[in-house]
Amino acid sequence: MGERGDMIVRRYARQDLVLPAIVSVAPEHQSLVRFAPSACERDGWIKATLTDISPGGLGLITEVFVPRMSILRVRVMELEGDRHVLDVKVRTQRVMMTDRRPGYLLGAAFVDLTDEQKTLVESITSLGAGETNDSA
Repeated sequence: MGERGDMIVRRYARQDLVLPAIVSVAPEHQSLVRFAPSACERDGWIKATLTDISPGGLGLITEVFVPRMSILRVRVMELEGDRHVLDVKVRTQRVMMTDRRPGYLLGAAFVDLTDEQKTLVESITSLGAGETNDSA
């Protein structure tokens, strides 16, 4: 996100898109953030749902709290099957509790995308190229 005076402004329009995802703490933050073993599926991964994506980042919903500024590894999965279509690092910029489930909406910015990852993000973004969501 960029800044204009006191306002925070998005650089990219988000594409609403719902896909399964899994999330783990990136190696460089594993000493700072740990998921409870009971929250993890396997090998430290938690289930999530991708809610939106743009060239600058993505939105996720999880049932596990993640602190702001945490660096995570996110795998966006195919709709059916166990294969991932995108594997990236992100930094959580925003965390909001959505309901009492608990449910948390994470807004995250991509960290150090390779050219190949940028191409994959662009192709995934084009899947949801119907309506954009430019609001905060």
